Amino acid sequence: STQSTGSSGINAEYGAFDKDMDSNLSQEEWVLGLSVFLRGTLEERVAYCFNVYDMNNDGYISREEMFQMLKNSMVKQTTEEDPDEGIKDIVELVLKKMDHDHDNRLSMDDFMKSVKEEDLLLEAFGPCLPDTKYREKFLADLESGNVILDVSQAKS
Repeated sequence: STQSTGSSGINAEYGAFDKDMDSNLSQEEWVLGLSVFLRGTLEERVAYCFNVYDMNNDGYISREEMFQMLKNSMVKQTTEEDPDEGIKDIVELVLKKMDHDHDNRLSMDDFMKSVKEEDLLLEAFGPCLPDTKYREKFLADLESGNVILDVSQAKS
């Protein structure tokens, strides 16, 4: 079970699996995506999260993309303060911390370097990987035969 960054997050997560961008998941794309999702190296998980967060697939996480993802993942507060202002402040803090080449957007290199310095930044813009507890349970169930993946109906 994974929480998403909202309905746009589900599309982005699906898109991160759909490598050839044909809007269909082949059996190979599903297995490779699931492999990264469940057992990926740090570099593979960084690339996966980056691809989820790069909503327009231009190779960068822009201020606007950060703002949208943070807005979708924030708990609504019932204060007088404009929540958008607080989110804009967070975007500025994120850029200050993660934008190593100072071009006001995050490249894959910026993101990778930042996550290697502080692994909590991996899901900085909202959860997109399964919780460790659920991932370990799924893998244990899969290895014990309690979960059967039927990919016979998948497009190959």
